[in-house]
Amino acid sequence: MTILRLALRDLRGAMGGFWLLILCVALGTAAMAATGLLSRMVLDGVQAGARAGIGGDVSLRLYHRPPPPEHLALFAGAGTASLTAELRPLAHGGAGGGAGGGGSSTLVEMKAVDAAYPLYGSVVLEPPMSLAGALAARDGIRGAAVAEELLAALGLALGDRIVVGGQAFEMRALIRAEPDRALRGFTLGPRVIVALPAIAGSALVAPGTQTYWYSRLRLRDGVSASDWIRGFEQRFPEAGYRIVDAADGVPGVERSMGFVTSLLILLSLGMLLIGGVGVGGAVAAYLDRKRDTIAILKGLGATTATIRRFYLVQIMAASLCGIALGLALGIAVTRAATPLLAGWLPLDPALRLTPLASAAGFGLLASLIFALWPLARAALLSPQELFRDLLAGERQRPGWRALAGLVLLAALLLLLLVWSAPLPVVAALFAAGAALAVLGFLALGRAVMWGAGWAVRWVGGRTRRPLLRLALANLHRPGAPTAPLVLALGLCLTLLVAVTSARDNAAAHLRDTLPATAPDLILLNLPPEDAQHFDALMAAQPALARWTRAPFLHGRLDRIEGVPVAELRIPAEIGFVVRGDRGLSWRADPPAGGLVAGDWWPEDYKGPPLLSVDARVADRLGVTVGDLLTLNVLGEPLEGRIANLRRVDWAGLDLDFPILLSPPADPPSHREIAALWLSEMADEQALAALRAALADAFPESPTIKVADVIGFLAGVAARGGEVMTALAAASGFAALLVLAGAVLAGQRRRAREAVLLKMLGATRRQLAAATLLEYGLIAAAAGLAALLLGNLAAWAAIGGWLDFRPALGSALVWLAGAVAVMALAGLAALNRALAGPPALMLRQG
Repeated sequence: MTILRLALRDLRGAMGGFWLLILCVALGTAAMAATGLLSRMVLDGVQAGARAGIGGDVSLRLYHRPPPPEHLALFAGAGTASLTAELRPLAHGGAGGGAGGGGSSTLVEMKAVDAAYPLYGSVVLEPPMSLAGALAARDGIRGAAVAEELLAALGLALGDRIVVGGQAFEMRALIRAEPDRALRGFTLGPRVIVALPAIAGSALVAPGTQTYWYSRLRLRDGVSASDWIRGFEQRFPEAGYRIVDAADGVPGVERSMGFVTSLLILLSLGMLLIGGVGVGGAVAAYLDRKRDTIAILKGLGATTATIRRFYLVQIMAASLCGIALGLALGIAVTRAATPLLAGWLPLDPALRLTPLASAAGFGLLASLIFALWPLARAALLSPQELFRDLLAGERQRPGWRALAGLVLLAALLLLLLVWSAPLPVVAALFAAGAALAVLGFLALGRAVMWGAGWAVRWVGGRTRRPLLRLALANLHRPGAPTAPLVLALGLCLTLLVAVTSARDNAAAHLRDTLPATAPDLILLNLPPEDAQHFDALMAAQPALARWTRAPFLHGRLDRIEGVPVAELRIPAEIGFVVRGDRGLSWRADPPAGGLVAGDWWPEDYKGPPLLSVDARVADRLGVTVGDLLTLNVLGEPLEGRIANLRRVDWAGLDLDFPILLSPPADPPSHREIAALWLSEMADEQALAALRAALADAFPESPTIKVADVIGFLAGVAARGGEVMTALAAASGFAALLVLAGAVLAGQRRRAREAVLLKMLGATRRQLAAATLLEYGLIAAAAGLAALLLGNLAAWAAIGGWLDFRPALGSALVWLAGAVAVMALAGLAALNRALAGPPALMLRQG
């Protein structure tokens, strides 16, 4: 208690010396707190609205076909059941005398619902009316609720009619809210809701059409969703449903949020680590000013342990102030961001203690890790060294206890990171990469110091440029801040370059590569019997450069070598391959991309099913040529052996699939999908004419304009890039604090050296030039290393999916900024050193 009382009393007049430590800890803690709070709010909001989000306690989805009667009876026996169909047909205007119809058409996202829909939540219509009333038949005409965008697309108004699948509908209300659509950010067309009986038996829902059938259950009291799902799967193991339990949240959303949260946590931790270097500089600067106090305490009999505890209390007090400030800033940022996010994400606005406690833990551990080393070094100095030589103490090295403490604190930080991140494996890999980066930049800093020392000895009398020799000497002198500066700048610039490189590559792919290679139109739901008519029509289109079509249906990967995929550990990055239905196709000729392993089947192959699998998917699944996969196609198992592996361009929009089948002797019910590329001379008018021709020839086969999809993806990538860049720029602010800490840590020595050089005849201009050269060399070394490591990090993240190009020009902006900041910091330090009277400085030195 005596040490605590004395330490806090000594801190009363010296708290200002810890302002840098407080700011560095506050910045990193605020980023961690805001990230944790916002992600927790979203996840809690999603879970709270999960029943409305998936439409029931349990959701069962089939593709291509409705549930059989025995399944429907079983669903009804569990409680209240609702059946809906979701599809993407063409809606035609001008039916029934609507003004302005003109026979135009557009792709819509249609939902056909039964009388029980919705089981949870409610559909809000304008003008206010019940959903049943809006969809009911009046004078032989069925009603429809539509999105307002449909009216604008077709030039119609409420009360006019549209035709979908040969059935006329009267548009009676606008959709203002839909419970099971709240988390779907992208749609291919305006929304339309009709009654399920209106499309029953039509070509829209014929076997093999691209229709999602959702069976949603509101279970009776006392019925456990997990038990019911388990029993149903045991009774119908090959049914082919994608089953979702509301207790597990909305599928896809939590996985996406987990990825985003992990990414933000890692970026925030990067900011905290960069700020941690500033913490080390701030502690070193503070202890440097306390050298006389330490000498007096040791002269009065204080032990090394006492000195260490004495100043550890002060450092802890300042760190706790920074943590408190950071938590307050994090809460403020969260409160400010909540109204902006509430419009398009479900949020539970209540603050959670767990993210705040986690952020506080990160801040405390980071500050201790970076403060322990300078504290241990200061505590080891003897009174004689402190009074006799300001530089003698730099040769002291803390013992094994300090090293063990650092290892223990680093292990605790890693455990906290793995525990708090939704993707522990990614977090562990990031931690390993961050540790290697720290060690690498520390080694680079030592290498710069060694190289500068060698250069000084080699230059010697060979040059008449004393400024160069002085700058090199400053880089390797005892106590030089070269290593911490290289570390701080290197970490910051690596993060900035990595974010810039990833953003630029994604933007370039969406702006240049993808539009140049992707088709202009995708045609859906083409009946196989119309394939020859389609080919003939396309051959007569002068604006069309080429086209291709392929059979298309959905299936699910159920077993690998006879083992259910549910019992296997599937890597998260390819979870989409085994999660629910995926597109399947077959072809006789090999794709243009070529094979990685195995052989393609003969064009006239008629034997048991063979499979062609994407090489990356096969690698992650642990399968290869000759292995057996079991697919669920239209509710029936289909076993096939892998005949070959190939590369699939996941970043493109061509007609390719993770799994291709050999042509079946008796193809199942299916539709075809086609991709169309216009000639280079074609314009928007030609594209519109082609879409009109397709709509006339194939009225139930909608087209998708790929440019609209690319535009949406580009917007998402741009917004994500802006967020990442803003976070990376915040780390740049942390680096500024680190620079200030390094400057403060060496201020006493630099002032003494500058005054001595000035008294020996050096001018202020010469000292400024030497300082600029010194800091410029540090920035150049750190910047070039960061340029390499940052691009390597971006390549590791996205290089497997995109045609990666290293970021050079845009990254050089950050490097130039780093050199400028270093130069300004050095000049500021020099001006401060020369501001006081030389005699006073020499007496104090």
